Amino acid sequence: MSHEQSPVKHENKNVHVSPAESREHHERLREKIESDAEKAGGKSTAETEARHEVHEVAQSSAEMTPTSSETQAQSTPPVKTKYEKRKSFDTTMHHVRKDMNTAERTLSKLVHQPVVEKTSEVVGKTIARPSGIIGAAIAAGIGLLFVFGVARYVGFELSGSEMPLLLGAGLLIGLFSEWAYKSARSIVLPKK
Repeated sequence: MSHEQSPVKHENKNVHVSPAESREHHERLREKIESDAEKAGGKSTAETEARHEVHEVAQSSAEMTPTSSETQAQSTPPVKTKYEKRKSFDTTMHHVRKDMNTAERTLSKLVHQPVVEKTSEVVGKTIARPSGIIGAAIAAGIGLLFVFGVARYVGFELSGSEMPLLLGAGLLIGLFSEWAYKSARSIVLPKK
């Protein structure tokens, strides 16, 4: 078989071929080689045998395995520096603040100051837990009604410190109950 009879054009494109398409392509190539070998009628069996050997040795795209550096590069996202993160945050905030009115924009700038954000996160993770706030509200509501009822029935005046004391006690009771619940749950249902 000569090169003039079946010119082969190679185009170097970054085309991703699925394994099924690759198998079909290899099958078509094998059939073409066999039909060309039959047409040649033994004129060049060495060339036909060489083509068969190359075809048998060649790996398809499905058989190829990526190297460890290729898989690692694909699986880990690029690490952003502190500067890149801050720049991205500032850009996002700029775009969001464009659609706000003056009062909202001013409040947003105040709330998103680094000191205010860090303080808010720390308080949110420690004392300003939802369980503590709910406990404080329940204790203050029920406790104040009870104290006010008793004071009215017995006939003494309230001093004004009852509400803050009930709020503090409710907060502590709420936080303690959340801690006890989570502790009991971690003992009963350990993580897998």
